[in-house]
Amino acid sequence: MSEFNNIKGVLFDLNGIVTDSWRYHSQSWREVAESLGITWSAELEEAIKGRDRIDSLNEILKVGGQLNQFSDAEKEQLADKKNAIYQNMLDKMNPDDILPGIHNFLAELKQNHYQMIIDSASANAPKEIKKLDLEDYFPLIVDITKLKHNKPAPDVFLKAAEMIHLKPEECIGIDDGVVGVESINAAHVVSIGVGDPKVLHEADINFTSTKKLTLENIRQAWPK
Repeated sequence: MSEFNNIKGVLFDLNGIVTDSWRYHSQSWREVAESLGITWSAELEEAIKGRDRIDSLNEILKVGGQLNQFSDAEKEQLADKKNAIYQNMLDKMNPDDILPGIHNFLAELKQNHYQMIIDSASANAPKEIKKLDLEDYFPLIVDITKLKHNKPAPDVFLKAAEMIHLKPEECIGIDDGVVGVESINAAHVVSIGVGDPKVLHEADINFTSTKKLTLENIRQAWPK
């Protein structure tokens, strides 16, 4: 594993790390699930966190025992339905939706000349960053539509490192989902999991809240 002093870039998940827009995603998927007679649960919510929309839908259908009851075209229609619900909710997003501690952390990173990039599994990431007024911090966002594989494959974090002209071992990846942490680890990037350490136990470093994200806290928690 790299030394902390060799780190030059930070790769950010969006939902659950920079903003709480995950609640919009969750509510949108819940409406779709319940329209199909599928019971929503905390376990199902965790299972789809960090996945793209078709992977998320497949997980929901699998839990409901309906995975093989829809054609690919019908699945796209269901995913479009979810996205329409989400887009209506997204119109309300504003800088107040930035999670605690993130603004200070971004300012600290910028002041110390770290490269930053968004590597969200959401195709709505550019719109969300604009709504949050964070374009100065994140001029670069990985375009997941051009990647062959989404999380938990390493592609999105490898592409993020490439876009900021760094090696994976020169980067930290931050995510709040199990598949996100798996993706970071598969890319051989140092992983920080934000959330329940018991759920995100595969992360190299764990913080329970975005409030804990500071360079000094990361340095202190760096694996020996």
